[in-house]
Amino acid sequence: MSKVGVGLLLSAVLVLTPMWAAAAEFKVGVVDSMDIISKSAEGKRVEDSIKRKTEELSRPFAQKRQELAKQVEDFQKQASVMKEDARKTKAAELEKKMEDFQKQGADAEKKLQQFKEKEGAPLFQKLEVAVKAVAQQEKLDMVLDKRSAGLLFMDPKLDLTDKVRSKFGN
Repeated sequence: MSKVGVGLLLSAVLVLTPMWAAAAEFKVGVVDSMDIISKSAEGKRVEDSIKRKTEELSRPFAQKRQELAKQVEDFQKQASVMKEDARKTKAAELEKKMEDFQKQGADAEKKLQQFKEKEGAPLFQKLEVAVKAVAQQEKLDMVLDKRSAGLLFMDPKLDLTDKVRSKFGN
């Protein structure tokens, strides 16, 4: 091996050794955030609130859906005996009603999503505080969420869910 090759190898070892040492000290924990939130009293309250809002927003749509379905059915029965101009006018009218119905549905879905975010924000902030407290207490470098981290396997010793739950509160 040439002097340049030995020098490069020695340089690589000197540069990478501190990185390997730091990696050996790197500590990770895992938390099931949805389990903590869904089993807490606050999480159940928010879930009930979201259910009520969902029912409130969807209630008018059931009746409108039935009305539209009946109008379409009536149109289909009468279309064969209608004059072409009347049939085209009625078809355009029904299409407009269906577009309006879909737009109202999309608006309601957007309102529901905004409501979920608004209601859930304080819970996730509280969870973040609890996770930070446990991470500092356990001297961890990183905490992953079990549900969103894409974990396929983890050593159960890394699971901090119960410790975070105790900081979060039931």
